[in-house]
Amino acid sequence: MQWSELEREVIRCIRCGACQSVCPVFREMRAESTVARGKISLIRAVIRGEVDAAGPAFAERMSWCLMCRACQESCPSGVNLGELMLAARRKLAEDNGLPLLKRLIFRLGLRNRRLFELGMGLGAIFQGLLLRPAPGGGGMLPRLPMGLDRRRLVSPVVARPFRARVPARVDAAGARGTVALFTGCMINYVYPRIGEAVVAVLTRNGFNVVIPAGQHCCGTPVYVNGDVPTAVELARATVDAFADLDADAVITACGSCGAALRKEYGPLLANEPGYAEKVARLAAKTRDFAEFLAAAGLTSAMKGLAATVTYHDSCHLARSQGVRGQPRELIAAVPGLTFTELKAPARCCGAAGSFSLSHYGLSRKINDHKVDDIAAGGADIVATGCPMCLMHIRDGMNQRGVGGEVLHTAELLARAYGEEGI
Repeated sequence: MQWSELEREVIRCIRCGACQSVCPVFREMRAESTVARGKISLIRAVIRGEVDAAGPAFAERMSWCLMCRACQESCPSGVNLGELMLAARRKLAEDNGLPLLKRLIFRLGLRNRRLFELGMGLGAIFQGLLLRPAPGGGGMLPRLPMGLDRRRLVSPVVARPFRARVPARVDAAGARGTVALFTGCMINYVYPRIGEAVVAVLTRNGFNVVIPAGQHCCGTPVYVNGDVPTAVELARATVDAFADLDADAVITACGSCGAALRKEYGPLLANEPGYAEKVARLAAKTRDFAEFLAAAGLTSAMKGLAATVTYHDSCHLARSQGVRGQPRELIAAVPGLTFTELKAPARCCGAAGSFSLSHYGLSRKINDHKVDDIAAGGADIVATGCPMCLMHIRDGMNQRGVGGEVLHTAELLARAYGEEGI
């Protein structure tokens, strides 16, 4: 959505306030400018020249959004606030430029896959200078504030990324199909065990797995921060790597990555010659891991798992992709397992990528509600389909002293199959 097209969208807001009841940020800050209705009013004022978009106040208020799209889902007028926010952040990036750190990471790092891989490799080597092992294990804590709260539990960058651990193709005995796996950044550099679990479960259920070596970041981090030129480059690279593969499906195991491939590349690459058909092919083939496996059916018997499990719906997986029932269907298929539903499973956990870096205190307050819900249910394991949610919920549970594990749905299934080391 171009800036010139926004007025047609903002006038659809009838100022009913339905967004207030579902906005996680408004729940904590109680300021009109933090909720969708208030942001729409600000955007309208900028369009009319009543507010200066170049000022820091507008940028700050546009940053107070998780992009969870709960407001959009509940809006009776169907206002597409997600697109409004993307357009506002794009204008801010174009008019004011990105902050220096983001500019360095996005345009020097992410634009060059090999440079980014080198940077992550160096990060794995030297991260011990900045991070220390957390008491009791489970992650690392900052030695110094350095932009991170010193209590924040983070998962370290691994020495060997996922794509360096597995072959480019893993064949299944008696295969009934072939899928391609988009790994994304978190699985490749931080949670390779999720990738290994995805491959193990898919091959056990009769699918060959192809892992293209030339893949890179999906582009979501730069896109939601307004850096559209870099997002276009990353989207083109992903489409080129996957659109023409001879595979039955392209599998994602991250809600944000899946939403990018299925929903965001179309408008993002609309003006790129030769990409419309390829984007459509990729979107049609892309499926979340749980969505694909639930539709294909489990053909391999599990050993079972004696545990009580609950499930957190990530925003991008549930709202953007509509994947809600399928993970629960797979979890319910595990012998010996007891499933218990959270009171508010689709409430945002507060992670939202870089939001939890720039607004950590606020993101933790939002996360507290999720942790309270988990603690009240008493589950042994919290399953989710988003690596970033997984990290943020682990942090919240650690800080609040709430016991239990947080696993990706694929890790849970791999454990039920008896896969060693997962």
